[in-house]
Amino acid sequence: MASRVLIVEDDDVLRWLMTEAITHLGYEATGCISADAALPKLQVDDSFDLVITDVMMPGQCDGIGLAKAIWSTSPDFPIIIVSGNTVLPSGFLPANGRFIAKPCTFETLNQTMLELFSLR
Repeated sequence: MASRVLIVEDDDVLRWLMTEAITHLGYEATGCISADAALPKLQVDDSFDLVITDVMMPGQCDGIGLAKAIWSTSPDFPIIIVSGNTVLPSGFLPANGRFIAKPCTFETLNQTMLELFSLR
């Protein structure tokens, strides 16, 4: 069974592109429009294996807040944080977190996902 990836991105085109890329890599991809919408989805459906989230999104919770909320209950859960205008300081993320700057290449996304899945 393919690993399930939740993609949290408010931009419709970027969410679609990321979903297509993840599907092409052989994973099952589900898109979500915001961190606020992702939190209840993750509480109801615990079968996701990875979250990829943008940082800046509308709503009460951004991508960093989403990651912190996930890690507060599942500290080993792998999360990739992506952003085109945020830079995270070295050592900010735990061992199961990665940061990718937008735009990213297909290869960078693939290698980062493989790296995180190998930690599980």
